[in-house]
Amino acid sequence: MNGYFITGTDTDVGKTLATAALLRALLDAGRRAVALKPVQTGCPERDGRLVAEDPTVYSRFTEEYFPGGYPEACCRKFVPACSPHLAAEMAGETLDPDELAAGLEALGHGYDTVLVEGAGGCAVPLGNGRTMLDLMQRLDLPVIVVADNRLGVVNHALMTVETLRGHGLDVAGVVMTNATPPTEGDAWLRRDNVKTIAEMSGAPILADIPHLPGAPVAEVTAHAARALDRLPQPRPVDGGLDFDRDHIWHPYTSALEPLPVNKVRSARGTRIVLDDGRELIDGMASWWCAIHGYAHPELTRAARAQLGRMPHVMFGGLTHDPAIGLCRDLLDMAPDGLEHVFLADSGSVSVEAAIKMALQYMQARGQTERTRLFTVRGGYHGDTCGAMSVCDPDNGMHHLFSGLLPKQIFAPVPDCPFHAPFDPECFRETERIFRERSGEIAAIIVEPIVQGAGGMRFYHPEYLRRLRRLADEHDVLLILDEIATGFGRTGKLFACEWGGVTPDILCVGKALTGGTMTLAAVLATGDVARTISADGGVFMHGPTFMGNPLACAVARASLGILRSTDWRAQVHAVEGWLKESFGPCRELPGVADVRVLGAIGVVEMENPVNVPGLQRFFVDHGVWLRPFGRLIYAMPPYIINRPETARLGAAVRDAITARAHL
Repeated sequence: MNGYFITGTDTDVGKTLATAALLRALLDAGRRAVALKPVQTGCPERDGRLVAEDPTVYSRFTEEYFPGGYPEACCRKFVPACSPHLAAEMAGETLDPDELAAGLEALGHGYDTVLVEGAGGCAVPLGNGRTMLDLMQRLDLPVIVVADNRLGVVNHALMTVETLRGHGLDVAGVVMTNATPPTEGDAWLRRDNVKTIAEMSGAPILADIPHLPGAPVAEVTAHAARALDRLPQPRPVDGGLDFDRDHIWHPYTSALEPLPVNKVRSARGTRIVLDDGRELIDGMASWWCAIHGYAHPELTRAARAQLGRMPHVMFGGLTHDPAIGLCRDLLDMAPDGLEHVFLADSGSVSVEAAIKMALQYMQARGQTERTRLFTVRGGYHGDTCGAMSVCDPDNGMHHLFSGLLPKQIFAPVPDCPFHAPFDPECFRETERIFRERSGEIAAIIVEPIVQGAGGMRFYHPEYLRRLRRLADEHDVLLILDEIATGFGRTGKLFACEWGGVTPDILCVGKALTGGTMTLAAVLATGDVARTISADGGVFMHGPTFMGNPLACAVARASLGILRSTDWRAQVHAVEGWLKESFGPCRELPGVADVRVLGAIGVVEMENPVNVPGLQRFFVDHGVWLRPFGRLIYAMPPYIINRPETARLGAAVRDAITARAHL
């Protein structure tokens, strides 16, 4: 839907008159245009139906263009003349921004320009914590602000423009009205208001409509028509894609023959909105980090507040409340025994820091021969050099760099499925390799319970417990990489809780900020910190953006959401829905296995899948899934519902049935 959303700085500012005049000017200019209302209150009942007042004004201005009467213009109508949320409540109904947007899109179908006139100002409540801003974001139209040129208008106009921009909306400009009759001698005040708003907001003044008693159509339209040349044109649907293809290097793809990309306009809740208006149910949580969904109001509020206070300051020699509060929260939530927090830029960097901690720990103890790491095949820990060295050396994605990387010690892939009885035989080879080379080993590093990007395998908690016992027996450290699994993904706050295991060093990232920005952390025991720091020792690592206040503030808000919501029940429900929707894939040809744990659902195929073909199929079917290797999997936001999960499962089943994976 192309057009503009028209809001006011307050009620009774001449918004309906400005909308009607702009509509008439568009029609006079040859545009097929219509003005619509999402909600109208104060509607009298006539002939058994509610009559909306604002569309009667539209009709008066456009009667030549709609000789059969103005079309239906309102999604919802209510009798009480009050705020939309109260009017709906009194009628025993609710107002949902998604439903209102769908209604507006249906009413606006067939028109090239749609003017959507909101109710009152931009923050008018719709109920259930939603406001008119949520509807604006859902429609994602440029916003025209209507302001009455009277005392206080500068303050109201500037706050409205700032609020709209703070919510990611484009402000097309300001239409000034003089809805309040001028008084003798205030012409100078009104003129200064217009100039001040333009200078301080940076938004163009689209029109300055004088006070016109009786609002004659021709005169008001003449003033409004001046706005048309100043209005921004609708954005191009495919703008920039050629440049992207020719110059931007995307992850895990060729610079010369890249995989196709889909341009995103916005994201909210569980939905990704493409630039052409299509919506995709997100089954990936943006590589597993957006656990609360997109544009969560508490996260955006935290980001705005910190951005206005202090976006960044170096962490060397300085500290601040966001970092102090976050580290306190992390230690409160983490397994007992972890006492120190080192903040990092990303998951890979946190693994690098953890590895350096382990090596420096052994150096500080005088065990200089312990320079290797022990891990299992099938793992993935990141794309930086130290992290790559403990990823799967043969079947991973880093074999090209084998000559550069330190040589680590690998045990077989844990062959002990999570849901099956534990067979001690599966640990025998792991134990043998470890004991043979224990004198070289500084630390064990694994992803607990779930091997993520290395194969989406779920292994038995007893295997993790036995690794902990090996580490203790041989006096080496246990590093657990919870970057993918931390903060509830497996059904436990941390996956190591399945085995009742506390590591010496714990890496977290991804979901730490709820998918808002990059941040990670390394948590260590007091023994690790004291040993490295003994005799004046310092840990030799210090990222430039370590402890970034903006990221720390958002991370605190994300952890606060986990504490204040029943995330366990959410993840348990998602687990059931994934089993329900992915389970039938077991019967399809070419499927090797289907497995689910927490908010992770995996369909493993017998052969590698056609990633570009599947990607196109999924987008065409309204879902976003990113398969790799032999795996088609989902790790959705925790807020996904049953129908959305069912659509993910249906898309996977349909893709396999249609052989889109071949």
